[in-house]
Amino acid sequence: MEVIESSAVEVEAEAGDWLQATVCEAVKLTPDTLLVRLRSATGDPLPPHEPGAHVALKCGEGVTRHYSLTGARRHAGLYELGIKRAENSQGGSRWVFDHVAVGSRLLISRPRNHFPLVAQAGQFLFLSGGIGATPIISMLYELQARGIRARLVHMCRSRADLGFQAWLSEVAAFHDVHLHFDADAGLFDLQAELGRAPAETHVYCCGPTGMMDAVRQHGEAVGRAERFHFEYFAAPQVQRDEAQDGEFTVVQASTGRRIAVPKTKTMLAALREAGLPMKSECEYGVCGWCAVGVKEGVPAHFDSYLTASEKEANKLVLPCVSRCTSATITLDI
Repeated sequence: MEVIESSAVEVEAEAGDWLQATVCEAVKLTPDTLLVRLRSATGDPLPPHEPGAHVALKCGEGVTRHYSLTGARRHAGLYELGIKRAENSQGGSRWVFDHVAVGSRLLISRPRNHFPLVAQAGQFLFLSGGIGATPIISMLYELQARGIRARLVHMCRSRADLGFQAWLSEVAAFHDVHLHFDADAGLFDLQAELGRAPAETHVYCCGPTGMMDAVRQHGEAVGRAERFHFEYFAAPQVQRDEAQDGEFTVVQASTGRRIAVPKTKTMLAALREAGLPMKSECEYGVCGWCAVGVKEGVPAHFDSYLTASEKEANKLVLPCVSRCTSATITLDI
């Protein structure tokens, strides 16, 4: 699954963070879904990863995209990526479909995980749409290894669009798996499914933005947002007040330095231009990688990562998309 398709921002990574990999298998699961298996090009096993993790992939000159790791063999030294060709791809999935074949040499990052599976036992509900099954499959295998039975509802437009059939059949032998095809039964009733889930259930969701937003709104409405977990692969729609896009000043708490943020730049961009080594990944407010602490001031939150209660507390801000409603904001940097 392409975690970040619509962003053209390249991940800033040190040279040592990139791994050389060789494609050992490339299989079309559907006309627009490709399963790519990678092994290390140096002969050493690729680093192990946790369920829900993803890697960055260099897709030609100056383009980096992120793809979820999937499958059951996460300790075998191999990586498996499920990649869907995006209709309006600007060089990510299109480049993969046009250039990647068995024997291809690729540069990938070490795994990162912004969609981790909680460690404790309990009840789990997984909701996936289309290519959104990619990170969830590895979670289901992990829960099976722990002896924890979960429920998966996987939604596709039609049976012809169903990828990962072998893996889904395997996990269905242990888990409660429901496959829903819109062409046969219309849109799936998400609210009814969520309404049946016990209050202590952890809900994991990955799929089209509309589906994700509906699930997020349900979690906030019932006061259990901390038990709802999301992996976006397209920028979510966030309502914003353009009046909050004005100029403001960031104060660096550790030094007292003041950095102006013009209306034409993000807070993150202004801080980097000032020479501060700010970390980031998605740069549209989804992954939470750039979050920093707020010492003083009132943020204007435009991200989809922080919960409603976290935004109300104003203790964190995502400078990649969020701004400030006060004249200054003091950050813990």
